[in-house]
Amino acid sequence: MTLTVLSTPRRQRAAESAVAWLYFSPTMVSLLVWVYGPLVFTAVLSLLDWNMVSPNIEWNGLDNYETLITQPEFGNAAWNTFRYALYILPFATVVPCALAIALWKHPGRTSEFYRTLLFLPVVLAPVANALAWQFILDPLHGILNQVLEGLGAERVNWLGDPATALPTVVAVTVPKVVALNTLLFGAALANVDRRTVDAARLDDATKGEITRAIIVPQLRRPIILLGLLSMVVVWPWLFTNIGVLTKGGPSGATDNVYYRLYTYGFTFFDAGTASAAAIVIALTFGLLLTTYSLLSRRFRATR
Repeated sequence: MTLTVLSTPRRQRAAESAVAWLYFSPTMVSLLVWVYGPLVFTAVLSLLDWNMVSPNIEWNGLDNYETLITQPEFGNAAWNTFRYALYILPFATVVPCALAIALWKHPGRTSEFYRTLLFLPVVLAPVANALAWQFILDPLHGILNQVLEGLGAERVNWLGDPATALPTVVAVTVPKVVALNTLLFGAALANVDRRTVDAARLDDATKGEITRAIIVPQLRRPIILLGLLSMVVVWPWLFTNIGVLTKGGPSGATDNVYYRLYTYGFTFFDAGTASAAAIVIALTFGLLLTTYSLLSRRFRATR
């Protein structure tokens, strides 16, 4: 009798656990098929020598990684990727955070209108958006150069000059980053208690003091997280703009590791080196996200 009483709760917990895993299994299967399966396949492919056409596949070991590291083109692409990140990071954190706070402080129809206006760049088709910018930035007939010429300034070869090409590609990309992150910061601001802000106003706190002492401290973690996530989300947009506007030129000035990966795979048909580049990129971002997770846990532990 005692054994029956003791075993019943265990059986009930086991049944509940089995039901939970049953509900969770479609997600697990999807992750295995569409995420971890291709990742493992890419890791194996990075150790092979294959041109994606020939049936002959040879074992290459770590030679693909050695080739990748020793190629100056990949080093240049990695450096440009770092530069892209430095240029984009303020537009992924500071600018959208400031816009979101400004909109949060003035709730109402006007705020909703500006949110809708800000979100428009996100819904634009990436290729169509890049083609529109190609016409705007054309060195001979582009609208921007015509305006500059009308103001008495000289024409600029925005995409053909190595000095201006990379900042120009960044400028074309950041509107989407600002728009998306402004909405995400707006969602994070929903957790800020307006009554605390109202109490600070009653104590004669200025708008700047309220922002610095009450609002921004509650956004520290979202700022760091969105900064990291933006470095993942922004690359497909950059890839499209690079592919349409510059093809990685001039002289590799706008190349990055993602476009270099595409070049290895679909221009040189070197599946092994392209897969090695993909694994290096995945490990780099995995390291960054792991570092953020550890720092976040330490921050919570010290509070």
